[in-house]
Amino acid sequence: MKNYYDKTYGFNRHYSIREHVVWRLRAVACDFGYVYLALLKRPVLFPAVIMLTCSAASYFSGSVLPVVILCALVVVLLILLYRNFPKLIPAESLISGRLDKHALIPAAVFLCMIQLYIGFSISHRQNAVCEVAANGEYPCSVTSVTYDLSGDLDLTVRLDGGALAKVSFYGDSRENVVIDPGDSLLLSGKLKMPEKAGNPGEFDYKEYLRSKGISYHISCDSLKVLQKASFPLNLTGIIQRFFFYLRKYAIEAVTVSSDIEETALTAAVCTGDRSLIDKGVQRDFKMACCSHLLAVSGTHFAGFLACVPMLIEILGIERKKAFAVHVIFCILIGCLTGWGDSVTRAAIMSICLYAMRDWLSALSLAAVIMIISDPFSLMSSGFQMSFCSVIAIKIYSGKITRALMRLNIGEKIASVLSVTLSASLGMIPFWSDISMRPDPEHLLIQIAGSFIAGLCCMFFVPCVFLCSVFPFISGVLSTPLRLCILLLRELVSAGSKLSEFGGIPVHLNKVFLSVLGLTVFFFLLPPCLIRRIFLKITALILAFLIGFEFFNVFNRPVCTVVFADVGQGDCCFIMTEELNCLIDCGTVDEGSTSVCNILDYYGISRVDVCIMSHWDVDHAGGFSYLSSQQRTKNILTSFVPGADEYDKDVQEYFKAVDMTGSDRALFISQLAEVSAGDRIILSDAVFIDVLYPSGRIDGGNEASLVLSLHIKGEKDSTILFTGDIGTKTESVLIESGMDIDCDILKVAHHGSKYSSSIEFINACSPEIAVISVGANNFYGHPAPETIERLETYGCEVFRTDQEGAVVMEY
Repeated sequence: MKNYYDKTYGFNRHYSIREHVVWRLRAVACDFGYVYLALLKRPVLFPAVIMLTCSAASYFSGSVLPVVILCALVVVLLILLYRNFPKLIPAESLISGRLDKHALIPAAVFLCMIQLYIGFSISHRQNAVCEVAANGEYPCSVTSVTYDLSGDLDLTVRLDGGALAKVSFYGDSRENVVIDPGDSLLLSGKLKMPEKAGNPGEFDYKEYLRSKGISYHISCDSLKVLQKASFPLNLTGIIQRFFFYLRKYAIEAVTVSSDIEETALTAAVCTGDRSLIDKGVQRDFKMACCSHLLAVSGTHFAGFLACVPMLIEILGIERKKAFAVHVIFCILIGCLTGWGDSVTRAAIMSICLYAMRDWLSALSLAAVIMIISDPFSLMSSGFQMSFCSVIAIKIYSGKITRALMRLNIGEKIASVLSVTLSASLGMIPFWSDISMRPDPEHLLIQIAGSFIAGLCCMFFVPCVFLCSVFPFISGVLSTPLRLCILLLRELVSAGSKLSEFGGIPVHLNKVFLSVLGLTVFFFLLPPCLIRRIFLKITALILAFLIGFEFFNVFNRPVCTVVFADVGQGDCCFIMTEELNCLIDCGTVDEGSTSVCNILDYYGISRVDVCIMSHWDVDHAGGFSYLSSQQRTKNILTSFVPGADEYDKDVQEYFKAVDMTGSDRALFISQLAEVSAGDRIILSDAVFIDVLYPSGRIDGGNEASLVLSLHIKGEKDSTILFTGDIGTKTESVLIESGMDIDCDILKVAHHGSKYSSSIEFINACSPEIAVISVGANNFYGHPAPETIERLETYGCEVFRTDQEGAVVMEY
């Protein structure tokens, strides 16, 4: 065929539908053949996939039935392989010499036994229950114990009935009792279910314990050792204590001349012990997207191993002995850092790769060992992140390196950058969990932080050795390690400050991120059957989800109102397109934890408008912490004390929050008075009217600010905030003729029986009532009478002690 310019085109043959089908089937058969040969070359890969599937199926179903079905499927497959052995595995192939036909039978039996063990272990621990003892005493046996450098003890016990419980100690309940795995204890305290996450951005402790098969939490008042574990059960405890004291000695040896913060950071980066890290440093690492650097991972493990090849070369150790040295060093590092999921995976893979095994076989062996040792390993975030990162690095790094080299970046620099970029792509499904800010600045900080953390671990062991031999000059000998720690701290501080000006954290749906991660994986995967089948499917699903996310972006709410769960306190966060507002802030502890988590979750570095209803510490205590951290601009309230004028409630407030000096002066300088008739504008569609009081009274409950939040949109809404007013002030509001009609009532005084009278409820006529209250509080809030009055009127009642944070979008 020729075109206008007399150029010849090739002739395209038109294939029939039958020919297309036959061609496709042949291609699929060929791909299945490659997959089959890959499985035969890696005999651990198939058991690893089966075990991981069993673990996931048992966990999400809570039953052993899926495992039984998988066992039947494995038996059928191996029977087919046994009967067709000569056809499927030719005698002339290398594989047939390694695989005996009759070995399939015991292999199938063993694999099925392992599957059943996994299924029964998970289902039994999930379904095990324990009744609350009338005398508060619980006999149990210790399953695991971890000692922290802070002196705390991470203890897990098995109760009667087989259920596991996490134990926390109060005061001197533990004293100096030595506890080892296998010990029999008698615990006295309160048994309860773990608490779920109550606020956006808060750590879900309940789900965390569930992923480890732990069903209960015991607040221990006292304990008694009924029987110590005998040999060889006590051997584990002896080894753990030995390495704990070794870890403690190592940290003390290299931090003789270091301050508390530097010592804590050294312990976290080099040994994974975060018990000494304060909240401020943890927040900086989180805001800089470097939280993973505070736990020993594959990056840290590679740093530890960096000095081993040099040592082997200097000593001239031969290959077989070098392998033994490598194995011993890996085990020592694992014991020193506590054998976390990432460390266990890295140690097993390092040993296998040193033994000249391919990475996929090494990764499969690591998965098999970890699942057999703990069937719940798959549910650990450390396990998932570690394995996803490794797979991504092995598959993506080569392509990314070549792409960077085409941009005239040197090969060595490109190879280093590609590893971190690949790991970040592998972590896409977890971006929401780690508060990822996907911008170039934070990515560069991650790359630099990972490199510095690796250097810290590389210098750690040599510095410990030299400081032990020459303790009188330990300050000089530990200088390389200390410089790396200080550099890491400065880098993270810069990343945290950068987050205050940009880099909004990712809050995409978990399903969306998982599909995005799979699509990237299949796109960068080499051409194969899996890529051909699943890339189009995941891309289609991703396109649909992107459309849904764009719809949410273009229809984002005019105003978001979060009635926070701050225990026995009050706090409400209001976010608009222009300004954000915080009405009350709970206690000091809640302000430093729950409220800060909410602000960080929404990417708010400083609150534009703070409103303090009155001076009770359960409403205003958190403002003292936010002010000391320079996260407030101004604080509006109805009563601002003068230089020599201190109300009783104000005096009690400053005494309770223990605020003195410059922090107190800064706090008072930010205070400004508001009164009835004032309007606070947050955006064109959102404003707050101050209804009460009309002048300065005092800092007590009856002088609480009464606020009306107006939100204009497709349907106008009004929310009435009432602080801690009682029936006396409610009567004043009703008699004054103020417009207190509302759609949502923030119930006064945590639902006290002395507030929310039937007359006041009738005057407000709310459809929804929100009560901010702590579970099982001393005051008995909310009062049954108050709940009855609200429900009798027809209000839908939400309680933060039951629902957690109540989030409303308009």
